[in-house]
Amino acid sequence: QQRARELLDDLPEASRVAVFDSAEPVSGDWERTLAQARDRVNALQIRYDNGPVTTVLANAYTLLDRIDGETSAGAEPLPRFLYIFSDRAEACWDDSRISFLRQLADRGKSAKSQGLFVDVGVEQPTNLAIAELELPKQAIAAHESVVINARLQATGKQSYDTTLLCRFDADKNAEALPVKLAPNQGVTVVFKRGGFASGIHRAEVSLAVADNLPFSSSRTATFEVRDTREVLTLVDDPGDEAKSDEPRKWDTPGDGAIWKSVLDRAKQFRCRVVSTRQADKLGLDDLAKYRAVCLLDVAKPGTDLWDKLLSYVRGGGGLAIIPGGDELDRLRYTDDNTESAVRQLMPAQFTGLIDDKEGAIWKDSGLQSPLKGWFDGWKRAGSVDFIQVPPRAARYWDVKALPGGDILATYADKEARPALLEKKLGRGRVLLFTTPFDNRDLPKRGPWNSYLETSFYFTLANKLVGYLAGDEEPAAFNFATGQTVTVGLPAQPRFPTYTLQPPGNAAAAVMPRTPKQDELRIGPEQAPLPGAYTLLGADGRWSTGFSLNVPAPESVLQKVPKERIEALLGEGSVLPVGHNVNLRDAVQGHWSQPVELFPYLMMLLLLALAVENLLANRFYRGAAANGGASAN
Repeated sequence: QQRARELLDDLPEASRVAVFDSAEPVSGDWERTLAQARDRVNALQIRYDNGPVTTVLANAYTLLDRIDGETSAGAEPLPRFLYIFSDRAEACWDDSRISFLRQLADRGKSAKSQGLFVDVGVEQPTNLAIAELELPKQAIAAHESVVINARLQATGKQSYDTTLLCRFDADKNAEALPVKLAPNQGVTVVFKRGGFASGIHRAEVSLAVADNLPFSSSRTATFEVRDTREVLTLVDDPGDEAKSDEPRKWDTPGDGAIWKSVLDRAKQFRCRVVSTRQADKLGLDDLAKYRAVCLLDVAKPGTDLWDKLLSYVRGGGGLAIIPGGDELDRLRYTDDNTESAVRQLMPAQFTGLIDDKEGAIWKDSGLQSPLKGWFDGWKRAGSVDFIQVPPRAARYWDVKALPGGDILATYADKEARPALLEKKLGRGRVLLFTTPFDNRDLPKRGPWNSYLETSFYFTLANKLVGYLAGDEEPAAFNFATGQTVTVGLPAQPRFPTYTLQPPGNAAAAVMPRTPKQDELRIGPEQAPLPGAYTLLGADGRWSTGFSLNVPAPESVLQKVPKERIEALLGEGSVLPVGHNVNLRDAVQGHWSQPVELFPYLMMLLLLALAVENLLANRFYRGAAANGGASAN
């Protein structure tokens, strides 16, 4: 800012000036007066969502090119200047845009723009930065440990012998690990801890001795510990809680015993099995408590049940439809009315049963995401039993895909009939299987399928229920400043407003939600600062959170080679004024004629101050004390 004011003070009052800030890539226009330009420079604040200065140059060149349309016919072209103020750190320059920017710079019809890169940085910066925190898993189960990889980067000729601290949930006792780095060396330090209760947790990783560059001395991370998730399975079997006086026959097809057993045994889910009769008593709030609902061997689901399931899926829930056999009433799974719940939910309609004496395996080439990725991984493992002995279906339903229904897997029969289909409704999704997942037999032929003969049943059931519960959607609680954060909201509870609590003592913000919104989008305007944020529901009980950190490239302080800048602005365009060189003299010596001799100067002033102000506290304070111009 000080250097920019020095330049503005040397300009005639008739000059036209535009001020650009790299944190606002779409802004910038001519200021009405030099006084307004000074006010604009003085008002610039440290921003954490800034980008490279090259992001605003397209608008700058376009603005300069408009001068041709504003100049009177026959008038002498007015000179135009482009000043870029930056510390020349690596993050300020994006080479991928240079070719496009060079075309814009050469577009002027009557006069070319003269560019000057005013380097206000120091030649050999030194710094130790926590450049990045990386969490391999941002959501873990209660029995797992969270792993945090902290990448440290030394810049400059100095070596470091220090301590790195990791503190969880504001715990007074931080884990401390010693760190030694040679000049310009990078190293990754790993923190690992378990034993967390379910919910959102925070970690702060910091240098034991902080320096004057705060954002690189400390970073935060947010992660979630997930408790065992509740899954509801609906069956027709009468041996449930409604008839608790009768012994339950767990080996009866259709009672959900096998399905419940494989889900409970994996310890990721807690499966509750109830009858469709009992499900009639469940409201939407009851269904919303479950991460997935499974319709297992239900012969005649009613309209009320379909209506409830549609609302559940639209709210972001996952539904698995696993058909029975000959007892299934196809009409209860079909409706020509496109507005009906069953038609909106079903990925396909049942058309008939297929008998395959050889038994149909799943076709490799028919697998779609996420199945393809799973099977590829199992094949690479080399010892998975159902890869070596593919499971077969001797009897299964033939189906016809409906609009919106996607086929995830097909059988390797001649017609490539679907084995598994999916339909997405907003954030919710429906999976439709085409063969029963129980132990029913065909007369004199044995099981309908061989899924229980290997680990295929156990593995696939848990993977697909996890998919419905959101396992394939990567948990995201950590973002860079400047990004828009999307927070998915559970089906229940939901509120018309939420409260966003920023880090430190910053004021909380109210986040409104429309009735149909199932997520909140939080932009840089609502969350501009690095640190840990908390999002609270209106009841004060529901909450989640996320962390923002300054992008890792901001910690890379090595200088951009002059040649890369000169590729756009021309040879000799980088002016290293530092802080002890008079800017006016340096600029006058650079241009072929004095700046103040242009009485109607049209000049564009471009400032990229977000990074420079951050670095000023650390690198430039000494220069000011010695009589140089301070950048503070």
